Amino acid sequence: MIRPGKRYRLRSVIIGLTLVVNGAFAAPASEVEKIIAQGFPAQQHALIETTSALWNEYRREHHVASLIFYAYGLLQQAKHYVAINDFIHAAEYAKTGFFYLDEAVESNDDNLRLHYLRARIDAYLPAKSGRCIIALHDTERLINATGLFDANMLIPIRYMRYRALIDCGLSHDAGQLLNELRQTGTRAEKYTLLPPGTAPEWDLQEITQIVMPLLNEK
Repeated sequence: MIRPGKRYRLRSVIIGLTLVVNGAFAAPASEVEKIIAQGFPAQQHALIETTSALWNEYRREHHVASLIFYAYGLLQQAKHYVAINDFIHAAEYAKTGFFYLDEAVESNDDNLRLHYLRARIDAYLPAKSGRCIIALHDTERLINATGLFDANMLIPIRYMRYRALIDCGLSHDAGQLLNELRQTGTRAEKYTLLPPGTAPEWDLQEITQIVMPLLNEK
């Protein structure tokens, strides 16, 4: 388990790296970068403001990554409403979130980094969301992509596929894939040792190979 102090230092490193990649230390971090570094707010009012800021960033900068994180914010709001047993609002926010998530990816189907972001969201949702089939589709495309990702980047992709296999009830295939991941050694422990239902923190390779290339696209 990462202790709070270490987690804070890691997030500081991530933000520093993203600014270096952007090539301007003075430039403010994007809303997407803030989410990756700090996560979504737990307090509902702050969550609404953050989600709105992501939408505004998408409209202003035309970064599809911002639209995906906006969709993620809507799903976080749906989660909040489930927690307070407001299932009508939960269903509405979930439906809208999935709509924008799929619209962002399917309108840019050749951009596999967007497929990665969608899989990163879908693979760690509760099984009852029914998104495991989509996560399997996305991770299959990512694994079969030639030369786009290095060997280290394939580890989280394969772990997302493992989680999707579990959620889809394909336990035999999931067990085989988990054994393969464990054979890669300590590189995979960040994922294989995760408690059930837990999503990993964003790491530097995701920033450099997925997020920043998307934010630099116009």
